[in-house]
Amino acid sequence: MSPPIHTLDVASFGLDLLHQTRLKLACSLLLAQRLDVSVQPWKDGRADLLVIGIDQPEAAAVLARARAMGVPCLIISRHVDPDAADQLAHGATVASLNQKLSTLLASRHSDSPARATPLLLELAQMQTAAGTLHLLQRGAAQVVVDPATRSLALPANLGLLELVQLLDDSHWSSERISRAGFDHQYRHRLPQWQSLEALFFCLARHRPQWLPAGGAGTLLQLEHWPDLGSADLPASWLLAIACLHARPWQANALAAHCQIPISTVETLFAAAAASGLAQTAPIASTAPPPRLSRGDSRFFGWVARRFGLTLFKTAQA
Repeated sequence: MSPPIHTLDVASFGLDLLHQTRLKLACSLLLAQRLDVSVQPWKDGRADLLVIGIDQPEAAAVLARARAMGVPCLIISRHVDPDAADQLAHGATVASLNQKLSTLLASRHSDSPARATPLLLELAQMQTAAGTLHLLQRGAAQVVVDPATRSLALPANLGLLELVQLLDDSHWSSERISRAGFDHQYRHRLPQWQSLEALFFCLARHRPQWLPAGGAGTLLQLEHWPDLGSADLPASWLLAIACLHARPWQANALAAHCQIPISTVETLFAAAAASGLAQTAPIASTAPPPRLSRGDSRFFGWVARRFGLTLFKTAQA
């Protein structure tokens, strides 16, 4: 599992076209360090770093305001103090900008506290009036959560896996919008719809620590087959999901039957509970797992063919 990407905002002021272009290129190269850095004009707002051309008019006043707000600054100047760690000479190369940005931003993302639960997941579980949507923004990225239909609206170029890798970023902000407002202003920007079901099972695969524990101490059955794609479905999960779709199971019994770790089964139980698919009942006794009927075997075989996978021999028992 790859480490999460940290999203940071760099503001610029007083840079000419050459330095602005080099700054954007230097920021894009930071993605290799798992830093997704966006560059925006300085607007007296929140930023992780201000890159300022100090030789420009009004630059001194802007620098004073930024420092008063506690925003770190990188100064581009024709008159550089060689001992200053926050200055670069006019004409700085992409490489020197990249190195300085890496140093100055490293402390910002390491000191930034991660949310215990990502904001999107909190909003997905909220009870809201029908027609109320949540718009989440992080830099240029936008996502809309519709708790009523348990779905997400995403940009065409943003997949669930990419979204999951950004969820723990502390720079997400949210606001409520109406469905009419969404149709008028955001529908054309966010044409891709994904279910929260698909998101929770993607989390089970890539960020299981964000799923609330659920269903592990009960008998659990899936209400219906989860909304997930074969491209991101581990073959070892297929039999377990098919079993949960067919009848209720206890976690230990399912792990033994499918020959997979109990932690994997608990993750599947948690995804089912979070997505609203879990039908649970108290465990009355520790009975042995039920034997598969011939009808069950035919069903599992159909599921395997649908996903292009092969089940264990136990599926043919």
